[in-house]
Amino acid sequence: MRSFFRIRKGQVLPYRLLVYILICSSFFTIIGTSVQLYMEYRSDVSEIRKGMGQIEQSYLNTIAASLWDINIDHVKIQLEGALKLPGMRYLEVVEMSFGAVEPVATVGTMPSNNNIIERVFPLTHVVDGKRMDVGQLKAVAGLDNVFNRLRMRVFVVLLTQGVKTFLVAMFILVIIHYMVTRHLQTMAEYAQEMDITKLDRRLVLNRRRKNRKPDEIDRVVQAFNEMRLNLIRDIAERKRAEEALKESNMIVEKSPVVLFKWRNEAGWPVELVSQNVSQLGLSADDFLSGRLKYIDVIHPEDLERVEAEVSHYVDYGVDHFLQTYRIIDLTGRVYWLEESKVIVRDSDGTVTSFLGIAYDATERVVAETELGRLRNLLKNTIDSMPTVLVGVDENIRINQWNRSAEEETGRAFEEVKGAPLLDCFPQLAEEMGLIEESLDRLEVLEKNKIPFNFDGEVQYKNIKIYPLLGSDEGRGAVILLDDVTMKSRLEDMMIQTEKMMSVGGLAAGMAHEINNPLGAVLSGVQGTERRLSPSLSKNMEVASELGLDLNVVHEYLDRRGILGYLRGISDAGRRAARIVRNMLEFSRKSESSRAVMNVKGILEKALSLAGNDYDLKKKYDFKTIDIRRDYEQGLPQVSITETEIEQVFLNIFKNAAQAMADKEYDEERPCITLRTRRDGAFVMIEVEDNGPGMPEDIRKRVFEPFYTTKRVGLGTGLGLSVSYFIITRNHDGEFLVESEPGKGSKFTIRLPAVSAQG
Repeated sequence: MRSFFRIRKGQVLPYRLLVYILICSSFFTIIGTSVQLYMEYRSDVSEIRKGMGQIEQSYLNTIAASLWDINIDHVKIQLEGALKLPGMRYLEVVEMSFGAVEPVATVGTMPSNNNIIERVFPLTHVVDGKRMDVGQLKAVAGLDNVFNRLRMRVFVVLLTQGVKTFLVAMFILVIIHYMVTRHLQTMAEYAQEMDITKLDRRLVLNRRRKNRKPDEIDRVVQAFNEMRLNLIRDIAERKRAEEALKESNMIVEKSPVVLFKWRNEAGWPVELVSQNVSQLGLSADDFLSGRLKYIDVIHPEDLERVEAEVSHYVDYGVDHFLQTYRIIDLTGRVYWLEESKVIVRDSDGTVTSFLGIAYDATERVVAETELGRLRNLLKNTIDSMPTVLVGVDENIRINQWNRSAEEETGRAFEEVKGAPLLDCFPQLAEEMGLIEESLDRLEVLEKNKIPFNFDGEVQYKNIKIYPLLGSDEGRGAVILLDDVTMKSRLEDMMIQTEKMMSVGGLAAGMAHEINNPLGAVLSGVQGTERRLSPSLSKNMEVASELGLDLNVVHEYLDRRGILGYLRGISDAGRRAARIVRNMLEFSRKSESSRAVMNVKGILEKALSLAGNDYDLKKKYDFKTIDIRRDYEQGLPQVSITETEIEQVFLNIFKNAAQAMADKEYDEERPCITLRTRRDGAFVMIEVEDNGPGMPEDIRKRVFEPFYTTKRVGLGTGLGLSVSYFIITRNHDGEFLVESEPGKGSKFTIRLPAVSAQG
């Protein structure tokens, strides 16, 4: 059969198909035969049941009438007729009229097995309209003939169906072999013989192609040939990829880029590393053998940061990020690495390993560090300049801004970057022409003493424009603004000082000139008093010669107040002499020197000077101010320059008097309280007034040069600043001020005591 069907050795599919076909055919044959036999069995049984019905319909009444008439022969004739019905084997009639149970007539033979159908029919007869039970008929049908016929039928059907099944199976086997298995065998042989060197041979089957549509076998053949072509292309691409990989490996090995792959385990063991890791002073064999783990080469100072960054990116699901850190080679040399890192995760999202492409960034990091240091140095240098420095581009927009500019405007560089210059310095509106001229001509231009108005306060600035030469970013300029307010005021102060020195010299000269006639007045008054006094014998002698009673004359002069006038002239002269002496001492500052003195005397002398000064004023009168003294007894002396300390107290008294003149008092009067105390190694002097006081912003600036709240012409803003310099610099003391609006001000001066000085 194998040679007939051309089945080759080793083929299994034809036999397997034959077995499966036979099994399936036999199964369905048996099922079909069983159904057919069951239907025939049902048909035979149905015929027997029909016979039973015919007995019931056709024989019961006749047999019952014959049995009533006791005509047994006729009963048997009826039974023999019924016995001819299909399947009937035994009929029996039992009479029941006289209580007997013995059969009166039987025909046929009772079957010996249980393959029977048995029914019992009651026999009734109608007498005078009344139904009477006369007996019963028992009918037994046998199924042996039915079963015998079915057995023969099974044998015939199975034999014919088996032959048919075998023939059909063989025919199907031939068809399958012709249409399928032989082609499968050819394809299997083709696949077995397929080799890289034999991919040029196409798969061709021995099939008729005339007027035939392609079927599944053709599609399989087409798939084989397409697979062959795909293999050819894949092999070619693989060869190209291998060549490219070799070339890439060669490029990588010769490039500065180092490839790493390490597992997400303790210590980060390395799975893959390129051989050019030697350029970092490391060996690939050390990594791949496990002697060295990736974490071992990370610089200890950077290790915690690197692990924290990796953990952060892992937790937030980031799969690619950059890191810069240091490593140490086997010799201890430090390298900076810049690494592009990829996190590898499995299907569950668990991190399995890391891929890194790193290169030596030591030179760049060092250069950037140095560049950053230079930038910081340059920025710190620019920010340390007291001069306002502003860089602008060709459109006069800000691109540079130092700390002085931030302090001047209160705006950070981020706020003003790219903004027009005039938005930040509207005071330079009139100088825009100068800036544009400097940009056009590329010349350094400047302008001095430009007034700026800041919150109602006039400041003076010098402006200087430096155009940028050869800038890659286009034309631009650097603008420097120098605050010359102090310089300008110092110049004005020098002029004022010269005037004051001239006035001081004039005052000293006038004092000397006044002293001469004042001395004559005092001498004349004293002489007049002496010559009118009765206590002098010469006066009495001359009066007697003239016939005058000098006592009467003296009484007359006293009653008329002439003596009082003379005493007033003498007191006023001595007072004027004392004023002139104080003015001379205060004006001779160059002749002043340190001396050990009591602060009480200095305070009283300064009060005297202040009182004399305000006596000359029309608006302020120092005599209207109450002076309260609270001096501690036994205070140590201090080493001071008398005229300088007098100047300090005089400034405080004058400022207090002027401030209290601006306050309206109801029941109280303007008052200055002088208080002295010993404060450890210092002598403390407090000057407290009940004037209008000062708000916090003014209190903080009272010692600043040129800061004044007085109207123009009433002050220069130098009195308290000079006083602060005298106390703190010249006398190593402290000068403090306390004030609250509406409650007056208190100035506290602490001077080192002589007993405490070394």
